[in-house]
Amino acid sequence: MTTMKRKPRKDQQRNREALLSAAREVFGSQGLDAPLDVIAKRAGVGNATLYRHFPTRQTLVVEILSFNLQRSSSALTKALQRPTGWDGLVYYLSWLFAEQLDNAAYMSALRAVPAGRNVGIDVVRDQTVTGVNELIARAKSEGSMRADRWIEDIFLALTLNETLAGASHQDRRSASQRFLQLTLSALAADLAPCGTAADEPEAVLALRHTLGHELAGLPNPSSD
Repeated sequence: MTTMKRKPRKDQQRNREALLSAAREVFGSQGLDAPLDVIAKRAGVGNATLYRHFPTRQTLVVEILSFNLQRSSSALTKALQRPTGWDGLVYYLSWLFAEQLDNAAYMSALRAVPAGRNVGIDVVRDQTVTGVNELIARAKSEGSMRADRWIEDIFLALTLNETLAGASHQDRRSASQRFLQLTLSALAADLAPCGTAADEPEAVLALRHTLGHELAGLPNPSSD
């Protein structure tokens, strides 16, 4: 006789989904070191239920990373469908920079499951790198991206944006938005002419009221 695998009960499936939803919120706001009992409490279950579904923190992190990579794959697919490689690169980098702000665990989850630990995650991660390199190759062939820029430059920008995402200053979003603009300018083949005061982007205007004061103790214009 063959033994059929029993489907999870509805309450078990409901608890698992609640735990994953809570973990995405808690890890996303507090990072991967957040207490697991906080996740259980937010999901409305006990610690024992959490450990029945996810015996270790690592098993939970893998599930969250899989969810993150699915979102990333969806964004990258849309980027690859853009009419030009540069349009696609701008779309995907804009999504990544925003994701780092909204999901504190995005990059740390990737590091927590390095290559060789999980076959499924390795496949998606490799597909992501391949897709980004395709956008870069297309943008270079179109003449819209500098020939002396590489995916490692994008990794560097993401590393610095992760620092901004975790910074304590009050306008992280404007800082990240401005850094994205600078990153794209550094990648672009055609540099825009020097702007005037009237051309200052919103991110710069917003940071004028926060960054200088917080970084170097300059007078805070907002307190005038």
